[in-house]
Amino acid sequence: MPLIGLGTWEADPGVVGSAVQASLDAGCRHLDCAAAYRNEHEVGEALAASGVPREEIFITSKLWNDRRRPADVEAALDKTLSRLGTDYLDLYLIHWPVVWAKDSVMKPDAQASLRETWQTLEKLVDAGKIKHIGVSNYNEAEIKELLSYARIRPAVNQIELHPRLPQTQLVEYCQGHGICVTAYSPLGRGGKTKAGLLTNPTVARVAAVHGVSPASVLLRWNLQRGVVVIPKSVTPARIRQNLEEPWSFRLSEQELAAMATIDDGARFCSPPWSTFADRTRSDDIVTSCLTRLASGIFAVASLDITK
Repeated sequence: MPLIGLGTWEADPGVVGSAVQASLDAGCRHLDCAAAYRNEHEVGEALAASGVPREEIFITSKLWNDRRRPADVEAALDKTLSRLGTDYLDLYLIHWPVVWAKDSVMKPDAQASLRETWQTLEKLVDAGKIKHIGVSNYNEAEIKELLSYARIRPAVNQIELHPRLPQTQLVEYCQGHGICVTAYSPLGRGGKTKAGLLTNPTVARVAAVHGVSPASVLLRWNLQRGVVVIPKSVTPARIRQNLEEPWSFRLSEQELAAMATIDDGARFCSPPWSTFADRTRSDDIVTSCLTRLASGIFAVASLDITK
């Protein structure tokens, strides 16, 4: 798996295809996708038009939360394969460690389990539809539980990682157990919020010293930890810069120490169904209320957000 890839989360419809093409033109050979991003068909069209041989590209996708029963897992994979225009995935991840009823949001399914989901994924590896399987947004306790029954060990845990949220203990745990870590939102969601890391003074100072972009500093920070990064961009020049510039310098121990002062545990992605260890009591109350509400709503309605 190439250490730098292109993330497609929040890439707008009609734009993601050109971003994929620009990325492949720049030499990127790692694409991170998901059924829930609702743009896999555009990624597939760009792949077909690129002319790049399939075997040269590492493609990741993710299984959404309401596809947990064996038949639904395989059907979801088949739909992703069709949309991407390929007959196998290099990596398929369980998107979140939760179990929902099919075509619902946050409605529990007592007849399904993450264990059975994983065992189904193992069979799909055996069938040749997937080369590697892994997880996303798993905490240490959830990884431990998975390892207790996995016949095929998880290859990857994809989690939010940037200097504001280094998650050092979880990273070290995964790497110590042979599980590669991939960082999503490695730029801290860019400049979309006032807390965006691209405008952080410490990051800016380090970038100025090396004559590189703040984005390259943020990507280099993760790369030096042995973490794969999948920054999202739709601008050809930035895509190329993200692929090339982080390899042109190395952060010193003093710079890493300065970057460590940015850590405040802030998350940019924390949906109500998350199981993060740093959830508050208020988070748990909101989740409980939404789960009860969802059970009522989806007893009479259905919703497939991956369409």
